[in-house]
Amino acid sequence: MGSTSSEVLILGGGFAGLSCGVRLAASGLRVTLLEKKPRLGGRAYSFLDRESRHPVDNGQHLFMGCYRHTRSFLAAIGTEGLLRFSGKVRVDFADSEGGRDALRCPSSLGSPWHLAWGVLGMGLSLGDKLGLVRLARELRGLRRRGIPPELDRLSVRQWLEGLGQSRPIQERLLDPIALGALNEDPRIAAATGLAQALLEMFFRDAEGSRLGLSCVGLSQLYPEAARKYIEERGGRILTSKRIKAIYEAKGRVGGAVTESGESFASDSVVSTLPPWDLSRLDLPQALRGPWRDLMPSPIVSLCLWLDRPVLEEPLVGLIGTEVQWVFNKSLILGLGDAQGQYLSLVISGARRHLGWSPAALRELAQRDLSRCFPVFKKARILRWKVVKEPFATLSPAPGSDRLRPAPGTGMPGLLLAGDWTRTGLPATIESAVLSGHRAAELVLAQEDHTRRPHA
Repeated sequence: MGSTSSEVLILGGGFAGLSCGVRLAASGLRVTLLEKKPRLGGRAYSFLDRESRHPVDNGQHLFMGCYRHTRSFLAAIGTEGLLRFSGKVRVDFADSEGGRDALRCPSSLGSPWHLAWGVLGMGLSLGDKLGLVRLARELRGLRRRGIPPELDRLSVRQWLEGLGQSRPIQERLLDPIALGALNEDPRIAAATGLAQALLEMFFRDAEGSRLGLSCVGLSQLYPEAARKYIEERGGRILTSKRIKAIYEAKGRVGGAVTESGESFASDSVVSTLPPWDLSRLDLPQALRGPWRDLMPSPIVSLCLWLDRPVLEEPLVGLIGTEVQWVFNKSLILGLGDAQGQYLSLVISGARRHLGWSPAALRELAQRDLSRCFPVFKKARILRWKVVKEPFATLSPAPGSDRLRPAPGTGMPGLLLAGDWTRTGLPATIESAVLSGHRAAELVLAQEDHTRRPHA
């Protein structure tokens, strides 16, 4: 069995692992990163559609102005400019009866007043709008006091109803935010994640609620640029390295072994593997914990190539349908509409849809789009593709937040990272990058302590 020594060993090549590796490489540490798949990107990647040659993301991702760690990571590797942020906060909605609405938040008012102004302009009753005052008061209190553990025991629906939020304000504003941020049904997701998301988006500054989209596929946005950054600083990125075990040496983690028998020794190991992958490994007893009970939540995406444009906006939230969001990829990717239009549809928390056939999902998409956009009935689908991601994100069910570990364990030598760790955020891209940065800081702090002269 071959053995290789490394200064810092990182397991997993997604946002968490690569952001950790970049931060460590920037500080002069040598990094070896192992990824089980032939390509980098983890659970956030893209591939080229064979016929159209357009990039297809494994799940459409929306970036936010409040993604400060993500933007810092992309800036470090030189790709932040590939994100396009809206000048103004605007989210359009279409309902199943053919109605339209929009949330328009002027950034000049500052946070959270820009949200209040935006809600006033929506097609909701005065009673619905006034009910948000109680939610805003609660969130201001949470910002001062912190989010209590009790919220992890309530679903989003229970929490909002307890705060007097009407069903229209939930269905037309708060549910779409919850679905986008938590990838889970509001009746299932714990309230903690929505509170975290709302505080970040609307209660820090107006910049936080700006929407950002990648004008390239996810695999062109960050994996290869991060690889280049790390390798130029003496690190190694090794793909097709499936981990079998994390082993102990002299009371601390000593490294990892792959299924092919390669051993990678390191005094510092950062695992960014999701809990359902980490729990399958041979682990020292000290590394096992309640995080093993965390469960995933799926995303199903459907890409449609149409013979004509049907959407003017970059994205639209759908109300009263099973498809929740539709993205105008032709506009986002700068493809133009000369050859029709490329759309990406998203169903979050899509457990019951995982077993559906591609044809059944296409019929669902056609039905929902026809109800929300009458012009869609005139369009012809030239090509379509279904993408199912069963392990897209952590399911934030009640009780899950207390199971999420902090970036560290009871065993020296190993740090946990990943969107699923307890970062104070839902399991988003920003949570993944934040966890990677925190793990890197802990490694650097330990390196500094080790090298510091002792009296």
